[in-house]
Amino acid sequence: MIEQQHTVDTPDGPMGVFVVRPDGDGPWPAVVSFHHGPGLDEGSKEAMARIADWGYVVASHDRYHRDGEWYVFDRRTATEADGKRFFEIFLAATDELVDVDLQALVAHLDADPAVASGPMGCIGYCIGGRSVLRALAQHPDRFRVGVALHPSRCTTEEPDSPHLAVPALTASLYVGFGAEDKTQSPADNVPFIEAVEALPTGEVEIHEGALHGFAVPGSGYQDAAADRSYERARALFDAALGPGS
Repeated sequence: MIEQQHTVDTPDGPMGVFVVRPDGDGPWPAVVSFHHGPGLDEGSKEAMARIADWGYVVASHDRYHRDGEWYVFDRRTATEADGKRFFEIFLAATDELVDVDLQALVAHLDADPAVASGPMGCIGYCIGGRSVLRALAQHPDRFRVGVALHPSRCTTEEPDSPHLAVPALTASLYVGFGAEDKTQSPADNVPFIEAVEALPTGEVEIHEGALHGFAVPGSGYQDAAADRSYERARALFDAALGPGS
C-alpha cells in the first residue's frame, strides 16, 4: 500500500487529505472514508488500508480542520476540559461544512490520475455514517454505493433527520450495527433501519455481541462483526464500481 498526505483548498482554508492506495499507477475506483467522531486515528487508517487492499483509492478528509490540523480525541488520556473541547469541535462540524469539504475532496480526486473516472463509493463510521447518508442523498450522481458502520445521529428529531432521505436513495446501502452499541443502539434507530430495509438495494445487519466502534481497530473492535461488515462492503463496492485493476 502507498500512503499519501495532501492539502486541499476549501473556502475555510487548507484541509488535509489522507489517501491509501495500491502500489502502481492505477487508475482505481475511489472510496471516500468518513472517519469516526474521535478523528482520523491509527485505527481509522488501518480500516482504510483494508479497503485499499481490495483495489481502491481510499481517501479521508480532515473533518475538524477548522479547529486544528488532524485533531484526534483520545478518551483514554483526555481530561474533563479535553472532553468539553471535543464536544464543541464535534458539533461545529455541521453537515453543511462537511459537504463543502466533500466537494473539495471530490474535485481533488477527479484531478488525480490514479483515480478512475466515474462514480465513487463511500464508507463512514460513527458520525461518518451520517455523512454517508448525506452524501448519497445530495450527490447521487457521484456516489453509487454507501456503507455506514456503527452509525450515529442518523435517526433524530430534526426535521431533516438523515433517515428521512433514505426512501429516495438510488444507491446501494449497507448498514451495520452492534447489538450492544450503547452510543447509538439499534433500538434508537428503528425508523432508519426500516427505511434501509425497504430499499431494493438496502441491507441492515445487527451483529450480536458487538459494541459501538466494532469496525475500527481499537478498544471496541470485534473481529467477527468487522469481518462480516467488510465482506458485505467489498461485495457492494465491487458490484457498483468494479474492482481495481
